[in-house]
Amino acid sequence: SISVPATATTLVFSEVGHTEIQVDINGRTIINVAMEPGAEALDEVIVIGYGSAKKVGTVVGSVARVSAQKIENRPSPNLIDALQGQVAGLQTFTSTGEPGQFASSFRLHGVGSLDGDNTPLMVLDGIPIASMSAINPNDIANISILKDASATSIYGSRASNGVVYITTKRGNTNKDATITVGGMMGWSSLASRTFWNDFMTADEYGAYLIDTDPGMEAWVNAQREQYPYNTNWGKYLFKDNAPTYKADISIQGGGGKTTYYVSGSYLDQEGITFRSGYKRYTVRANIDSRANDWLKFGVNLSGGYSETQTSRTVTGGAYTNGGLIFLQRPWYTPWDENGNEKIYIDGPGFYSLGYTSDVMPSVSNRILFSGLAYVELTPFKGFTIRSQGGIDGYDYRQTAKTLPTYLGSLGNGSTAETFDRDVTRVITNTIEYKFNIKEAHSVTLLAGQEGIDYSDANFRASSSGQSDIRLTELQHGPNNKNAGQMTDYRPKSEYAYLSFFGRVDYSFNEKYFADFSIRNDQSSRFGKNNRSAMFYAGGLMWNAKKEQFLENISWLNSLKVHASVGTSGNSSIGNYTTLALIGTNTYDGKGGWGISSPGNSSLTWEKQTLINFRADADFYNRYHLAVEYYIRNTSSMLLDTPYPYTSGFGEVTSNVGSLKNTGIDITLGVDFIRTKDAWATFTTTFNYNKTKITELFLGLDRWTVPNTGVTYVIGHPVESYWPLYAGIDPADGMPMWYVPGDDIAKTTKNETTKIYDENALMQNSGKSQFAPFSGGFGLGGGWKGFQIQADFAYVIGKYLYNNDRYFSENPWNFYGYNQSKKVRNYWKKPGDIADFPVDTEIMQFDDRLLENASFLRLKTLTIAYNLPEIVLKNVKFIKNFKVYFTGRNLFTVTKYSGSDPEPDINLTYGRYPNTKQYSVGVEVTF
Repeated sequence: SISVPATATTLVFSEVGHTEIQVDINGRTIINVAMEPGAEALDEVIVIGYGSAKKVGTVVGSVARVSAQKIENRPSPNLIDALQGQVAGLQTFTSTGEPGQFASSFRLHGVGSLDGDNTPLMVLDGIPIASMSAINPNDIANISILKDASATSIYGSRASNGVVYITTKRGNTNKDATITVGGMMGWSSLASRTFWNDFMTADEYGAYLIDTDPGMEAWVNAQREQYPYNTNWGKYLFKDNAPTYKADISIQGGGGKTTYYVSGSYLDQEGITFRSGYKRYTVRANIDSRANDWLKFGVNLSGGYSETQTSRTVTGGAYTNGGLIFLQRPWYTPWDENGNEKIYIDGPGFYSLGYTSDVMPSVSNRILFSGLAYVELTPFKGFTIRSQGGIDGYDYRQTAKTLPTYLGSLGNGSTAETFDRDVTRVITNTIEYKFNIKEAHSVTLLAGQEGIDYSDANFRASSSGQSDIRLTELQHGPNNKNAGQMTDYRPKSEYAYLSFFGRVDYSFNEKYFADFSIRNDQSSRFGKNNRSAMFYAGGLMWNAKKEQFLENISWLNSLKVHASVGTSGNSSIGNYTTLALIGTNTYDGKGGWGISSPGNSSLTWEKQTLINFRADADFYNRYHLAVEYYIRNTSSMLLDTPYPYTSGFGEVTSNVGSLKNTGIDITLGVDFIRTKDAWATFTTTFNYNKTKITELFLGLDRWTVPNTGVTYVIGHPVESYWPLYAGIDPADGMPMWYVPGDDIAKTTKNETTKIYDENALMQNSGKSQFAPFSGGFGLGGGWKGFQIQADFAYVIGKYLYNNDRYFSENPWNFYGYNQSKKVRNYWKKPGDIADFPVDTEIMQFDDRLLENASFLRLKTLTIAYNLPEIVLKNVKFIKNFKVYFTGRNLFTVTKYSGSDPEPDINLTYGRYPNTKQYSVGVEVTF
């Protein structure tokens, strides 16, 4: 009940997350109102961690959000892939196009550790998760990226690289259930065939062989007469238009005091190469119920089952009947005269890829479960006690076989089985108290405890000698029977965290805001004297628009200024790295014991301090701008440092060195058109990050990671060191390299030499391993029922060592194999300006192979049409009917000459490249 002045005529009902309602009183004393959640109102609420949700405008920390519209109905099941280019400061890469391989990496605000994990903590509805592979993107309400210390330090040691908080959809009360059914069909092809189309045709290859060695003419002519074909081996390895099918259904609603969201989905994605594919089934149930005024409880449950087929003979590896099949001579063919694939390909002399994939099947399946149950007590207004328990885990099984019908080993099959069980258990208890002091002061106090327990158990078994196609299981192999753990010395791996934390939030007149958080973490990964660490953060926000001198400026709709500082840690080392471990071995045919790991009992937390300044503003009701500057210092890094081999070990994990990241994030949004029937928007994100190593180990100023070219130098970012190629001497056709100066950390391109010595010629290439610039931009618009959205992503300053070229542009090392068309530009006589010499080993491991892998990609293009209400009004049970087209990776702009510029690795060859996808779908809401 409320007291209403006699002169009042209207009541206004408002609640965060619901649409505002105005009701005329008209002399009534009892008024019933049912409030409905609204899409715009829901966007005002944000979950950033423990405790209740907050209004977006009251969050002190730096938080970026990605809406459901950016994630749902995409042809890729990889959720991380959808974030590329969407958040300033977040770099996201998908390193393979193979179905079921979620090889995505993502970093926030640069590299925080040289050896440790740089992946943000992923949290699903309050439960930390290890993988997003079982999440149906259509179940997601939004994703929040927690970027600064004010937002992340409440998570303590696990949040040194930021936090990705995923919120799934929930039900609505007092509203008829909404049933949504969707279906999609898509097609996948290579994102780019430029690399694969760059090899010589049969005629070009024959002419090249004769040109370089006229004595080969008779042999070439005989080969061409015997094999009159012209094969593009890339088209044989990777097919076009591999199909994808997806179906979804969800039911969302509630009645009385209970709400629910229940969904199911099915995905079937065929790979673009032999026997590669992925199937996934997911279910979800989010149920919340308010038993009475002081008790609320609920569950979030999700499960998934996936099956992945992997072609062992095709994906990756330096094999000319696999990832390096481009080297095969183009006049050979894998097809017979009827266009059918051969079993055995004469000429090169190997079994065809389709055949070997069928007789060497490799299938893995994964059963995943993630869930939580909670109970929430509110004994009096503003005071909430919440306890929740959750679990995230999976069972993984892989079966790899060579069937006894394989002609290459007839009657001698083999089978290998691998099993892995991974479980994380979490229990969290919090107490939160919200209260006001004299209206102007708002205070929220939060205290909590959290325990995390992880375990992983695995085994592997194998046998061989299976002779009957009907009897191919482990027990049917009489030979080489073997069973053991997947690792050499542990049947099981475990770790645990115990944490206590607290937070204070304060605001004055919704004009000045402050928060402070503190957390103590204890980790089993460190020795008993180093397990505990304290992390803290504090933040301030000024809502400047509330000041009198800005209130009446009509063109300025909002202006907020943020500042924060805090600490966090990193414990991403092996579970037993601190311990000296004993393992088994075999010597002279006898079993024995030996020290397998040196251990380091002094290991402790990697430490990080993050300082952040941010300002965001809205202008003219159509422009939004956010600018953020950060300083990220890492010290006591967990780094594998070199150790004398006389000790029996080449390296020992230690707390050494320091690293500094500085950078700026910019986000800009513009509403060009906003009317009743039409809208048009432009959004862009930009990040510049500068990484600098400030301290190393053992008094060194420089250290090159063996066999990688990756080099750490004090005062520099992580850079690539290689001999610098100087080209071909026009006088004699010999290759040349630049001689390093006195300081090899400085790039020197003056004096040259024709004598290759990798160690003597090694110097700074001036190229950083990690891209300093990244971002994206999007254009969207709609008119009545039509909608179009195009999202682009870009990375500038990314370099990748293209090891494929060591094989494809190396005709003297790989004589007799096909080569790139580029090798035809070789030196013939004095004065020639050429790219390649002749009569010499032309390819060395130098910076020729270190290529600029910067790229711009049309990440997603969506065109949709919603049937207008006037068409649906006579069909009362259909609320909405949408058809859409979605494209992914439709085009890529890059200077990188390899098959794909995106892999987030130092060196690549023979990989399964990214794909482009087209899909059409329909979504009906009842």
